Order: sequence, then structure tokens, then C-alpha cells
Amino acid sequence: MATAAVEIPPSNHGIPGSHMLAHVDLPEIIPNFSNPIDPQGVAISWLQLFNDLINGHEVKIEDIFLDESYWRDFLCSTWNFHTYHGLPKIFSVLSRGDRKCRLKSLSIDSSSDIKKPSICPIDFNGTIQGLQAFLTVETDVGSGRGLVKLVQDPKAGGKWKAFILFTTLQELKGYEESVHTRRPTGVNHGANPGRLNWQERRNVEANCEGSLEPTVLIIGQYAQQSSTTELTGCRRWAGRIDYRSSIEAIRCCNGDH
Repeated sequence: MATAAVEIPPSNHGIPGSHMLAHVDLPEIIPNFSNPIDPQGVAISWLQLFNDLINGHEVKIEDIFLDESYWRDFLCSTWNFHTYHGLPKIFSVLSRGDRKCRLKSLSIDSSSDIKKPSICPIDFNGTIQGLQAFLTVETDVGSGRGLVKLVQDPKAGGKWKAFILFTTLQELKGYEESVHTRRPTGVNHGANPGRLNWQERRNVEANCEGSLEPTVLIIGQYAQQSSTTELTGCRRWAGRIDYRSSIEAIRCCNGDH
């Protein structure tokens, strides 16, 4: 007897190396805002509490994040990607004792009007209203951007707390991208014999002329294990790579130091 084929929803299709994510418990919220909301003021107050916490002041993590909360971080807390779930895990990252948190501060991103704090849905169906604010991030090694979604916690008298926080590192201090005011000029005007224009200086950098040294970056999970062979090959090719400094950099990125 023939058996009818069963249609499997695309969301349940298994992909090698993947796994099903647990369902998120959306927060219980106050159905209607009883008073007019000042999104800018709410965001500033929340950021003040967060910055006080990471700078060692006496602030309770329960006053900043919901019990069911998530912090998705790209390279701001460590040299890795993380999703921190729940108050104990988030607090353990933000208060590391002598090691301290790599985050220095969060602030409102005022680069454009569309990024100002605003009231908006925080769920896919648009049924849960909250507050969204775009952020700028400063760490001890660089700067980045972020996003926070706040909701009113009915268990705390309507206090605004974070349900979702996202942070990502975009630039390293001392190695900022050459854009806007940092963009190189075309020519140095004046009486400068032997001066080079922009294209000529680019060629000097590309060819590592003079005292310029090439930079080697090895990316991958097994970069440290394969570094000896790969760096030896690069050294033979370039002839000027600082082998020991490169090994130290790889070990630091892997968290060995």
C-alpha cells in the first residue's frame, strides 16, 4: 500500500552543522503607556545606569536588564562572538573583577535623525511596544555601534529595562579607516622637492618600499597550530616579516594572554 508523502515545513529542514534554537519568552509588558513617553530621556537614563555599572558603581543588574534578556556581542567584550542570555551571565561579563569589562561606555548615536530613540514594536508581529535606541560603543581597544530595545517591566512598577542589547566593534584605536577627515589628501602643496602625489604614495605602500613592513593576518580556528608553517612560507616570500611578533599577536587574539 502506497504511503503519502509528508510535507515538512522549510523551518524544520535540517542542515548539517545546524541546530534548532530555543524559543524566546517575550517579556510581559504594560499594555498601554499611562503617561507620555520621552524616548530620549528614557534612553539617557538607561545608559547612565549601564555606564555606572561597567565603571564599578553600585548598580543592580536587575535595574538594567529583564530576567529574560539577551546581549549579542561582536568583539566588544572579548575577541569572539557571543550571545549572553540571562542576568547571571550578563552580569558576569560586565563585572569581571580585576580584569574589568572591555566596554568603556555606551552613548546615543546622534549621527542622523532616523537613529534617535523612538517607540516601536520589539517583536515580529508588532504586538509588543517598546523603545529602540541606536548606540555608539567605546571599548579599551576601539569603537563601534550598537542597538538596545527597552520595555517597561510591570514587575518593577513600569521601570524601563533592556530586553535585547547588540554591540559590535568596527574600528581599532590607532588603525581607524581612512575616511572623511582622515582621508589622505591628493598632494602636499608648497616647495617640497621630491614630493609624491596620492597615487605614488599608494604605490609605495603597496610595494612595501623603503622601511615599510608587510602585515600578515592569519584567520581561522587553527591559525595558531598552523602559524609556524604559514608564517615561514610568508617570511620566505616577503623576507621582512617579524616572525615572533606575529606569533604573539596570534596568541593574544586566541585568548592565550
